[in-house]
Amino acid sequence: MIIYILLLLSLVSLTISFFIYDIKVEIVPIVAESPIVKIFPDCGALSNHKIFFEVTGFSPNGNVHWEFIDSKANIDSYGYFETDEFGGFEEYIIAEVTKPDIYILRFFDDKNNNFLKDFNGSEVIINYQIPCANPIF
Repeated sequence: MIIYILLLLSLVSLTISFFIYDIKVEIVPIVAESPIVKIFPDCGALSNHKIFFEVTGFSPNGNVHWEFIDSKANIDSYGYFETDEFGGFEEYIIAEVTKPDIYILRFFDDKNNNFLKDFNGSEVIINYQIPCANPIF
Protein backbone atom coordinates (compact mmCIF):
# COMPACT_ATOMS: atom_id res chain seq x y z
CA MET A 1 0.00 0.00 0.00
CA ILE A 2 2.80 2.44 0.87
CA ILE A 3 4.54 1.63 -2.43
CA TYR A 4 1.29 2.36 -4.27
CA ILE A 5 0.96 5.78 -2.55
CA LEU A 6 4.62 6.65 -3.25
CA LEU A 7 4.21 5.62 -6.88
CA LEU A 8 1.04 7.73 -7.16
CA LEU A 9 2.76 10.74 -5.54
CA SER A 10 5.71 10.29 -7.87
CA LEU A 11 3.42 10.38 -10.93
CA VAL A 12 1.59 13.45 -9.61
CA SER A 13 4.92 15.14 -8.99
CA LEU A 14 6.05 14.43 -12.55
CA THR A 15 2.78 15.73 -13.93
CA ILE A 16 3.00 18.93 -11.91
CA SER A 17 6.63 19.46 -12.85
CA PHE A 18 5.81 18.99 -16.51
CA PHE A 19 2.88 21.40 -16.20
CA ILE A 20 5.07 24.01 -14.53
CA TYR A 21 7.62 23.80 -17.35
CA ASP A 22 4.84 24.26 -19.90
CA ILE A 23 3.74 27.44 -18.16
CA LYS A 24 7.27 28.84 -18.27
CA VAL A 25 7.44 28.59 -22.05
CA GLU A 26 3.86 29.63 -22.77
CA ILE A 27 3.49 33.09 -24.29
CA VAL A 28 0.50 35.05 -23.10
CA PRO A 29 -0.45 38.01 -25.31
CA ILE A 30 -1.06 41.31 -23.58
CA VAL A 31 -4.20 43.06 -24.74
CA ALA A 32 -4.23 46.84 -24.37
CA GLU A 33 -7.47 48.66 -23.73
CA SER A 34 -8.83 50.98 -26.39
CA PRO A 35 -8.92 54.70 -25.67
CA ILE A 36 -12.17 56.14 -24.38
CA VAL A 37 -13.62 59.16 -26.17
CA LYS A 38 -16.69 60.80 -24.64
CA ILE A 39 -18.37 63.57 -26.62
CA PHE A 40 -21.09 66.07 -25.72
CA PRO A 41 -23.49 66.59 -27.27
CA ASP A 42 -23.70 63.23 -29.05
CA CYS A 43 -25.24 64.92 -32.11
CA GLY A 44 -25.27 68.47 -33.46
CA ALA A 45 -27.27 71.43 -34.69
CA LEU A 46 -27.18 72.77 -38.25
CA SER A 47 -25.54 76.02 -37.17
CA ASN A 48 -22.22 76.50 -35.34
CA HIS A 49 -21.98 74.57 -32.09
CA LYS A 50 -19.32 73.29 -29.71
CA ILE A 51 -18.44 69.62 -29.41
CA PHE A 52 -16.73 68.80 -26.12
CA PHE A 53 -14.30 65.88 -25.85
CA GLU A 54 -13.22 64.00 -22.75
CA VAL A 55 -10.53 61.56 -23.84
CA THR A 56 -8.29 59.00 -22.09
CA GLY A 57 -6.08 56.12 -23.17
CA PHE A 58 -4.02 57.46 -26.09
CA SER A 59 -0.21 57.69 -25.98
CA PRO A 60 0.95 59.78 -23.01
CA ASN A 61 2.53 63.16 -23.73
CA GLY A 62 1.77 62.83 -27.43
CA ASN A 63 -0.53 64.24 -30.07
CA VAL A 64 -3.95 63.03 -31.12
CA HIS A 65 -5.11 63.94 -34.61
CA TRP A 66 -8.86 64.43 -35.04
CA GLU A 67 -10.93 64.59 -38.22
CA PHE A 68 -14.54 65.52 -38.94
CA ILE A 69 -15.47 63.44 -42.02
CA ASP A 70 -18.73 63.57 -44.00
CA SER A 71 -20.50 60.56 -45.55
CA LYS A 72 -18.67 61.10 -48.88
CA ALA A 73 -15.29 60.74 -47.09
CA ASN A 74 -14.49 64.48 -47.32
CA ILE A 75 -12.58 65.84 -44.33
CA ASP A 76 -14.50 68.96 -43.32
CA SER A 77 -12.17 69.93 -40.50
CA TYR A 78 -9.23 68.49 -38.56
CA GLY A 79 -6.66 69.35 -35.97
CA TYR A 80 -4.50 68.14 -33.09
CA PHE A 81 -4.77 67.95 -29.33
CA GLU A 82 -1.85 67.32 -26.98
CA THR A 83 -2.27 64.49 -24.50
CA ASP A 84 -1.28 64.63 -20.86
CA GLU A 85 0.88 62.11 -18.99
CA PHE A 86 -2.11 59.71 -18.95
CA GLY A 87 -2.86 59.97 -22.69
CA GLY A 88 -5.89 62.16 -22.23
CA PHE A 89 -7.27 65.63 -22.74
CA GLU A 90 -10.44 67.68 -22.33
CA GLU A 91 -11.02 70.03 -25.26
CA TYR A 92 -13.66 71.23 -27.70
CA ILE A 93 -14.05 72.14 -31.34
CA ILE A 94 -16.57 74.40 -33.02
CA ALA A 95 -18.42 72.49 -35.72
CA GLU A 96 -19.11 74.85 -38.60
CA VAL A 97 -20.94 72.23 -40.63
CA THR A 98 -24.20 73.43 -42.17
CA LYS A 99 -25.46 70.42 -44.12
CA PRO A 100 -27.33 67.45 -42.69
CA ASP A 101 -25.29 64.25 -42.68
CA ILE A 102 -23.97 61.45 -40.50
CA TYR A 103 -20.36 62.39 -39.92
CA ILE A 104 -17.43 60.46 -38.52
CA LEU A 105 -15.24 61.85 -35.77
CA ARG A 106 -11.90 60.06 -36.06
CA PHE A 107 -9.14 60.26 -33.45
CA PHE A 108 -5.69 58.65 -33.67
CA ASP A 109 -2.18 58.85 -32.20
CA ASP A 110 0.11 61.01 -34.39
CA LYS A 111 3.16 61.97 -32.33
CA ASN A 112 5.02 63.61 -35.25
CA ASN A 113 1.99 65.49 -36.69
CA ASN A 114 2.28 63.94 -40.16
CA PHE A 115 -1.49 63.28 -40.54
CA LEU A 116 -0.86 59.49 -40.37
CA LYS A 117 -1.72 57.13 -37.53
CA ASP A 118 1.42 56.08 -35.64
CA PHE A 119 2.61 52.48 -35.99
CA ASN A 120 0.88 50.59 -33.15
CA GLY A 121 -0.99 53.82 -32.35
CA SER A 122 -4.57 53.83 -31.11
CA GLU A 123 -7.60 54.93 -33.10
CA VAL A 124 -11.23 55.67 -32.22
CA ILE A 125 -14.06 56.32 -34.68
CA ILE A 126 -17.43 57.76 -33.60
CA ASN A 127 -20.54 58.55 -35.66
CA TYR A 128 -21.91 62.07 -35.26
CA GLN A 129 -25.29 63.06 -36.70
CA ILE A 130 -26.21 66.59 -37.84
CA PRO A 131 -28.93 67.57 -37.15
CA CYS A 132 -29.95 65.54 -34.13
CA ALA A 133 -32.83 63.14 -34.72
CA ASN A 134 -34.63 64.74 -31.76
CA PRO A 135 -33.27 68.31 -31.77
CA ILE A 136 -32.68 69.86 -28.36
CA PHE A 137 -30.90 72.95 -29.66
